[in-house]
Amino acid sequence: MRLSAGMPGEAQRTGQVVLVVGGERLPLEFTVPARPVTVEQLLPILRGLSSLFSARGAVRSEAAGRPISCRVGCGACCRQLVPLSPSEAGALARLVDALPEPRRGQIRGRFEEALQKLDAAGLLGRMGTRTPAERTELGRAYSGRASPAPSSRTNPALSIPTGRWPAASTSSPRRPRTAARPGPTIPTSWRCDAYVLPTLVEVEAGGWTPLLLALRFRDENPEPVPSGEAPAILREVIGRLVTEA
Repeated sequence: MRLSAGMPGEAQRTGQVVLVVGGERLPLEFTVPARPVTVEQLLPILRGLSSLFSARGAVRSEAAGRPISCRVGCGACCRQLVPLSPSEAGALARLVDALPEPRRGQIRGRFEEALQKLDAAGLLGRMGTRTPAERTELGRAYSGRASPAPSSRTNPALSIPTGRWPAASTSSPRRPRTAARPGPTIPTSWRCDAYVLPTLVEVEAGGWTPLLLALRFRDENPEPVPSGEAPAILREVIGRLVTEA
């Protein structure tokens, strides 16, 4: 599997890594910029790793007779509290910043409208980095307040065209390609070999931020500075991956 990050035409470095997951060897090839980078600039590679672990978990679940209930157009995840690492929040905000007007203003307005509804429900002040138990309680309260039919107003990230989501976001929701008709069924969960989001939160040491606060997070935080050489960052992220027993 080949994963890459960086801009076309810039100097790059390529290296091979073999991950041993569940007794299976997974050969990977990474191509990265030959310069200091931020974690955000490596998100395309981290998204690829996240997709790899998710796909492996889904295959195992299907083989064990536990088919995954998630389908395109379901929208169930869009009614949940979607967590982002600081770099993912920055990537999403930059994506919105790059949209032409009046689209950019419309999407920013929808984010603010959604936040006002959370504030009225007493949930906005509870957002932020908390203990696992507090995050679970907050997630349940958030889901209970969400609209049963997610839209670009209840989840303004759906306003962003699918093709414009960076390959970057390891947690990004995918816009439904069909009209969502959510039912009472809760999507089946399955175990992954590793989860990239908690690892990013550890490496960046900035806590997590809810997707709806991504634009405010970017507005309130300065531009990221280069974090270091890409191989060193990837070694740290991969070395910290949360492995499920």
